[in-house]
Amino acid sequence: MGKIVKYFAFISGGLALVLVAAILIVPSLVDVQKYKPVIEEKLADATGRKVSLGGDIKLSLFPWVGVSLADFQIANPEGFAEATFLQVNAFQAHVKVMPLLSREIYVDKIVLDGPQVYLEKRKDGKVNWQGFGSPETAASKPSAAVKDPKESPAEESSGFAVKSIEVGEFALKDGKIVYADAQQGTSTTVSDISLLLKDVSLTRPLGVDFSATFEGKPIGLQGQIGPLASAGGAVGKGIIPVDLSVNIADQLQATLIGQLEDVVGDMRYSFGLNTESFSLRDLAKALGVENFPVQTTDPKVLNTLELALKATGTASSAAIQGGSFTLDDSKLTFEANVASFSPLNLSASAALDTIDLDRYLPPPAETETASANGGGSAAPATAQKKTDYSGLRAITLDTKFSAGTVKIKGGTVENVVVQLKGKRGVFTVEPMSVDLYNGALSGSTEVDVRKDAPLTKVAVNTTGVQVGPLLHDFAGKDVLEGALASQLTLSFRGDTPEAIKKSLDGKGLLTFTDGAIVGVDLAGMVRNVQASFGLAEKPTEKPKTDFAELQAPFTITDGLVDTPGTTLTSPLIRVAAAGSAHLVSEKLNMKVHPKFVASLKGQGDTSERSGVMVPILIGGTFNQPTFAPDLAGLLQGGLPDVNALQEALQQELKPKKENSGEETDAIEQGIKNLIPQFKF
Repeated sequence: MGKIVKYFAFISGGLALVLVAAILIVPSLVDVQKYKPVIEEKLADATGRKVSLGGDIKLSLFPWVGVSLADFQIANPEGFAEATFLQVNAFQAHVKVMPLLSREIYVDKIVLDGPQVYLEKRKDGKVNWQGFGSPETAASKPSAAVKDPKESPAEESSGFAVKSIEVGEFALKDGKIVYADAQQGTSTTVSDISLLLKDVSLTRPLGVDFSATFEGKPIGLQGQIGPLASAGGAVGKGIIPVDLSVNIADQLQATLIGQLEDVVGDMRYSFGLNTESFSLRDLAKALGVENFPVQTTDPKVLNTLELALKATGTASSAAIQGGSFTLDDSKLTFEANVASFSPLNLSASAALDTIDLDRYLPPPAETETASANGGGSAAPATAQKKTDYSGLRAITLDTKFSAGTVKIKGGTVENVVVQLKGKRGVFTVEPMSVDLYNGALSGSTEVDVRKDAPLTKVAVNTTGVQVGPLLHDFAGKDVLEGALASQLTLSFRGDTPEAIKKSLDGKGLLTFTDGAIVGVDLAGMVRNVQASFGLAEKPTEKPKTDFAELQAPFTITDGLVDTPGTTLTSPLIRVAAAGSAHLVSEKLNMKVHPKFVASLKGQGDTSERSGVMVPILIGGTFNQPTFAPDLAGLLQGGLPDVNALQEALQQELKPKKENSGEETDAIEQGIKNLIPQFKF
């Protein structure tokens, strides 16, 4: 018996010695490098991409199974700008041998040094991160069969089932991700990526320490994820809690709290995101930005920002509820639902309480100021890049925006409601409504981008809008007063000012009531030729033409605006105008026909004036209009005879005297003020 034990011990010791010798000696005897072509071929078959191992492969077997390699690359498919999809400068991993027999993995360390990923989207929409895997393998893979409910769990699972994983250290160093979008012509880089995980376990929360540089700006992330699996459960199949915080330069603090579910299957997520109030200007200073990139008229804005939202979704969809964004004195609440990302199918709504956009607009540039003052010469026109609308033809939109009060360009609008919908390249804005200057504007817009040049149709109606303060606030002009009611329908093709002017078609009617044309005294022009047309001393007060009603119907054909019957109703005077204005050449060609009447309907003008009534020609351009008496028309029609005109007016006033003496007295007095020679 003793001899048997001795023999058994001798044999066991010999086998152990041989095994140890093999583990120590084999790695130095086996030439791993000659297997590189085989490894590259197998990896290429698995990924469907060309794989190369440029550096040496090093192998160890005991007490840790260790492997290290250098210059590992996975190529991009043909047709992409970058040749490489993934490149790793160096990789090493050490796994303990003995626990593997119990299906337990103990990893000393995993180090990934210098990984670089190049993500690319071509102009045709194809991306380089899709299409992994061998086509033959995918074709031969059987379709998923319906599982037999009686099938045992042991029959469902196969292979090496892992009981536990322990990792002493996982380190990713000096990583880089580049995303190039050829459709948008943009490129984004995240560099200096560093990720350190220590004491990793599937059944304990995982501490995360991450840092990177995004477009030259440092970012950091700390917190906990997991456990990645419950005791005895599969990795990534259950709910994984997430509690992370972001700290950027001690200026921006944000928290992300929620959970991931079934990350290895049909992934779902639910998160709450909150930021503490922060200053964008202080954040820029902390990041070393010497010149703040956003120039605003008010230097005090962008000092109070805060964001809060809840998000749920899957890999292909997302939803945002309870969104809230604070920007200085303004607050925006919003919700959104993305039914799919590719192609985009988005529905969203947002409501803004109040905002003064003038505070956020850039201050007037010196060149603009000089140009406005007439200094300098205009820069030569450059060819505008043609816009590609192909990306818009696939998206679906259903969005709504509302705002209480918005100030822009000196003007103020209230109760803004805009609903934008889009599908298959046709986008509509309807309803579109806003209250402004004691009145209201409503309308609709349709933009069709199914062809290279977009086709736009606009319909606008206004009621009761006070145009005087509106033009003063928005344009800094005092040219017209009164309440505006309008109906406009316009259409044009193109997206440049030149194309829009050339293709503009439509019609409309503008009606102004109880107003005035500021800067032009039509009554003076038709009554006093010398004073009105520069032949006498000009009055010191700014001239204006008061009216009870001004109607301007018009049609537009290929940028040519034609108004066949513009009429102005003013006290004792009626004016009819006809002519055209060309939007491309900006030339005016109009003729004004005045008529003296015995009526006080309209706004009165009691200042002393004298003279004769003369037709007026309006020419020149939009920037430099000219006004001149129509002497040819005056001579053709003959000078008015005072006695004949007096007799005609007396005949017109005769029936009115019988009904209302006060009205006719006022009319007579108005006529005498205009033409003192008249006697009644």
